[in-house]
Amino acid sequence: MVDLMSRPSEKETSVVYGVYNSSAQSFSVRFQDFFIDRKKVGVEDKSYFFHLLAVMLDAGIPVTRALKVLSKKTDNPRFARIVNTIAYDVERGKLVSQSMTKFPDVFKESEVGVIRSGESIGNLGKLLFKLAEQTRKSHSLMMKVRGALIYPSTVLIALFISGAIVVQVVIPQIDQFFTQAKFEMPFMTQLVLNVGRFMVNFSWLLLALIVFASLLISFYISMESGRRRLDTFLLSAPFVNDVVRKVNVARFVQILSLLVESGVPIHEAIHIASGAMNNRLYQDFLVQLKYQVERGEKIADNLAKAPFLFPETVVAMISVGENSGQLANISQKLASHYEDEVEHSLENFTTLLEPLVIAVVGVAVGVLAIALLGPIFSLSSLVS
Repeated sequence: MVDLMSRPSEKETSVVYGVYNSSAQSFSVRFQDFFIDRKKVGVEDKSYFFHLLAVMLDAGIPVTRALKVLSKKTDNPRFARIVNTIAYDVERGKLVSQSMTKFPDVFKESEVGVIRSGESIGNLGKLLFKLAEQTRKSHSLMMKVRGALIYPSTVLIALFISGAIVVQVVIPQIDQFFTQAKFEMPFMTQLVLNVGRFMVNFSWLLLALIVFASLLISFYISMESGRRRLDTFLLSAPFVNDVVRKVNVARFVQILSLLVESGVPIHEAIHIASGAMNNRLYQDFLVQLKYQVERGEKIADNLAKAPFLFPETVVAMISVGENSGQLANISQKLASHYEDEVEHSLENFTTLLEPLVIAVVGVAVGVLAIALLGPIFSLSSLVS
């Protein structure tokens, strides 16, 4: 198997998507290309790319030359090919943002929008620096959200494994002893044993049901109506809604600060921010907000109409920024504030989740303890 994590070879960094013909290659090369072309490009790869490109442009290096150099700097072979493709397109008269749109699974609409804005106002280097920092912060924020779920997931997986060992190894030995002694097993022990046997004997059915349910949910969420209902539910669910709201507000003010400070028109900044939202309700609202701002209305006045999405504090701060001409500065302060708020909400969420996890573990351990100790008590009573 080819090590796909190694530094890209000269051949890999010379591949241009749309020009390179993999069908003309040998089977081993096509086999390698299959995995390379499906390799995920991480946020760290993009943040590093944006930062180094900004440094090189700031040093006066032509964008085509900078891109060719950067294609050899990444450890991700697919990203190396993507960057080389962008360099190839730019060399033939295309803009960086135009070439980036060929890879929607790698570059978000908001990232392409920021690059496009930088190209149009001649401030690409400065915007790239800010984009690299904003990408890093967004990634850090999402890692904190995922990290909050690691503890309960780890505990429940450990509980499941422990229960499986008890049901498959320990209790059958007890059952065999009781069968040979012609004693009746205690009810709880027999119940746990029967449930365990059912899960083992029909594990294929349970697995099939889980796979079917996962595919059904994935298909439903992929539909616009399904995704919208899920996003609405997340904004209404207790404990979860606070985190979801603060993550989206933080992302909005981050991008607004980045673009307004760089001289991008406010309505264009709002349009780009709408593409960065991971919640359909926020996306729809920002699309409408863009049109309202183009008509001369203030951002804060429109945000006040959606208290479900934007807290009163955000509305008040944005209003101060608009009236004082310090919208970029105020948005930056709001972004820092809401990054801290997300972290605080995650701590509260974890704190509230811990008793629930402990209760589930306690019930499961209690049931297993009764199932194991029941036979011992039954034997002691029979002996006495």
